[in-house]
Amino acid sequence: MAKYLNKNNYSKVAYGTEGYTDLSGFEEVTAEAGSKGEIGVIRIDDCVRIRLSKNLFSQLEVPDCVKVLLGDKKIAIRSVPAGTPGAYELGKGAVIYSTPLGEKIIKAASDVEFKENATTRIGTIDQIQEDENGLVTVILSI
Repeated sequence: MAKYLNKNNYSKVAYGTEGYTDLSGFEEVTAEAGSKGEIGVIRIDDCVRIRLSKNLFSQLEVPDCVKVLLGDKKIAIRSVPAGTPGAYELGKGAVIYSTPLGEKIIKAASDVEFKENATTRIGTIDQIQEDENGLVTVILSI
C-alpha cells in the first residue's frame, strides 16, 4: 500500500538558520554522457527494435517512413514518402520493428556493448542534408 506524506509534518529550513544543511560537502551526480544517443537499440529476447530520438525524428521532419544506410562507423537515415521500396515504416514512438536491421546496426557498432533486455543508445548527429527532392537525411557517427 502506498504511503502518503503529510506536507504539514515538514517545515522549510531557511538558509543560515539552525538545522540548515550545508551542501558544499555533497557531490553532484550527473547523467552519464554514454547513456545518450540519437538511436536506441532495444534488445528483448530474440527481437531487436530501433527507436529514433525525438530530436532525430524532428530533424527528419517527422516522417512516416525512412531508409537506413550503413557506412563505416556511420549511419544515414533518410526520410522518404510512404510506399517507397525498401523503406522502413516508423511505428508509434518512432520505432522501427526490424530485427535484421537491428542486428546490422549492432554489428556496425561493434565496439559498443548491447545488453539483453535493455536499450543501448548510440549515435551523434554529424550532418543534416537535403537532397534534390527536398528529402532530409541525417548522418550519425556511431
